[in-house]
Amino acid sequence: MKYISENRLQDFEFHDAELLSISFINDCLTLEADYLNVHSDAIQNPFDVDMEIEKAVLSFSGFKVYSYEIGRSWTINEAGEYYTDGPQVILFADEATQRFMKQRTAKITVFDFGIKDNGIYFMDAMADDPFFTVCFSFDTATVSWDRFEKKAWYTEPKCQCYFYLNFTLFGCFLEEHPFYLP
Repeated sequence: MKYISENRLQDFEFHDAELLSISFINDCLTLEADYLNVHSDAIQNPFDVDMEIEKAVLSFSGFKVYSYEIGRSWTINEAGEYYTDGPQVILFADEATQRFMKQRTAKITVFDFGIKDNGIYFMDAMADDPFFTVCFSFDTATVSWDRFEKKAWYTEPKCQCYFYLNFTLFGCFLEEHPFYLP
């Protein structure tokens, strides 16, 4: 691979990245990543803007799962407040590892990825489970790739649209009018 980053996960934006498992051998988890972005200040990024990587390989040696929380459904009450009446299910140790390993066989879409104060990493995502949070650690994390795809999706101007009804002699038509925010 042309570009390699070791133990610098803070150089990457995982939101909306899609991960697919390649292997899990001898506590080394290897994943293929689409839609992974690298920040403009990363040493490996020669561009002055965050860039999407064409396809990356992530390797976590010494990978260990600490917990796995299954997402719950939430409802909005009449006051507009969210609540859940479902049980909170958090798995630990071997159960957590088994549940995550089941998810890794499907495509995982990442919502959030980061590190907690205690040095344990977390990932909020969905796969076979519609939402889950996995907490894990590793000895070494390596991200490698060959090419940049394009500017990261969040660097482009955001298109906002408004709609209005146009009444004419021939009927009523819904018209879309996009505009871009700076």
